[in-house]
Amino acid sequence: MNKLIENCLFLKDKDRFNILRTKASDFRNTFIGETIVRDSIFDVIQNYVKSKEHEIKLLKFPIDDTELWAFTCLKDGIIFVTINTALPLNNQIFAAAHELYHIYKYIEDSQEEYIEKGSILTRKDFDEEDVSEEDREANAFAALILAPKEQIEKQIKITGREFTDSDLYDLIHFMDYFAMPYKGMVLKLFECGRYTEEQADILLQSESRKTLEEAYIHDCGTRWLEPTFENNLASLKALVELNRDSHNITDSRAKDDLAFLTDLEEKFKKQV
Repeated sequence: MNKLIENCLFLKDKDRFNILRTKASDFRNTFIGETIVRDSIFDVIQNYVKSKEHEIKLLKFPIDDTELWAFTCLKDGIIFVTINTALPLNNQIFAAAHELYHIYKYIEDSQEEYIEKGSILTRKDFDEEDVSEEDREANAFAALILAPKEQIEKQIKITGREFTDSDLYDLIHFMDYFAMPYKGMVLKLFECGRYTEEQADILLQSESRKTLEEAYIHDCGTRWLEPTFENNLASLKALVELNRDSHNITDSRAKDDLAFLTDLEEKFKKQV
C-alpha cells in the first residue's frame, strides 16, 4: 500500500477522522453553506476569524522556494497568514485550507502553542507520508472543507462519472470542480469509496504529469494549475502607514518598513 494511503487520517485514525468530519461539516454549515469553496477559501478564513473577534492579516506574495507553501503565526494578537503565490493556484487553495485548521484549533480549542510558535506548511507536509499528527489532521480537515463527500456524490450523479485508474478525465474533472491538487483529490475520492485502494495506489505511484497534460488537452481546470504570482503588499503598506499615523510605531520604523515592502514589490514585479 502507498504510504500516503496508509498514513492518511481516514485509515490511520478513523475515530478522529469522523470527529473532524463533524467539525468540518458544522464549520461549513455556519461559515460556507452549500458553496463550492475553491478560491473563496481566502475570504472564508478572514470572515471566520473576524466573526470570532480576532484580527487577521492574510498576505500573498511569491516566494522563490516553492517547497514552502504557507505559514501562520501570531504577533501582537494579530494572526498573520502567508500564502506562496509562486505555487499553482490549487496548491495555494489547499495550503490556505490547511492553515485554517491551525487557526480553528487556536480559536475554538484555545490551543495557543502551535500558532504562537508558528505553523509552516511545506510540500512534504502535503504529499509525503511522514507528517506530524497535527498536520495530518490539518490535511484531512482541508479536504473535508474543500470537497465534502456530499458535494462529490452530487457531482457524480449529475455527471454520471465512473472511476477507474486508467481514465484520467474523471480525476481531472473533480480536480477542476473542487480546485484540488492531484494527490489530494486522489485521496479524497479514495476516502469517498470512489477509488479502490488498488486504484488509488496506482494513481499515487504514477507521475501526475500525464494528468496535467490531459487537463491541458481537454482545457479542463487549467486555471488552477498555474501560479498567480499575486502580491497584496499594498495593503500591508497601508497598515504600516495606519500604525504610524496612530502613533503605534515610530516614524523611523515606518520608514524602514515601507522601504522594505517597496523593495519587495519591485522584486516581485521582475518575477512576473
